[in-house]
Amino acid sequence: MNNSSSMKKYQIVFLSLILLSTFSATSQDLASKKWKFSFQLDNRFSSIRGREITVFGLKVGMQYKKLTRIGIGSSFIINPVYIDYFNKRANAEETNKISFWYFSVFNDWILFKNKKWECFATEQIGFGNPNFTKEINNDIVSDVDVNLYVNEISGQVNYKLTKWIGLGAGFGYRNLLNKKSPLNTTFNAPIYIAKVIIYPETFFYN
Repeated sequence: MNNSSSMKKYQIVFLSLILLSTFSATSQDLASKKWKFSFQLDNRFSSIRGREITVFGLKVGMQYKKLTRIGIGSSFIINPVYIDYFNKRANAEETNKISFWYFSVFNDWILFKNKKWECFATEQIGFGNPNFTKEINNDIVSDVDVNLYVNEISGQVNYKLTKWIGLGAGFGYRNLLNKKSPLNTTFNAPIYIAKVIIYPETFFYN
């Protein structure tokens, strides 16, 4: 029994050493290729039918050297928009409540970077779904069911405040890729960007 127990202990230690060496090799490989984690909280200010909106976003990805950054993200409208219009069929004034969300992939082309500043151009392409609801006879109904393919292109500047946090700002334009959508005039609009950046590589490599 003692021999068996000792053998199991040695096996556990041996497997642990293999796992640690594999993890260490993987970390060194990532470091040698200059890959770094990237995480951003992204606020974009824009408009829908002339109404100001705030779009909250989150981005997670990887940065390669000082050249490019790729990843995925998610965005949604914080403040729904209410639009009054005249319904010719019902011959009455009605109000639509508009909400919007989408998931996206993004790519940043880094144009300039030093210890504090970073300038880059970014594009993100997303798939989303708007939600149009209105109240008819005390019932909440949805009258639009259209999938949207969103494209956002912008120029941005980041400033690193400390080793682990920074701020960013930018300007760009949001437009729909599915041109036949009846909602182009609703969602095509300029965007103004303000964000908080977290640098998780500080925790991993320090």
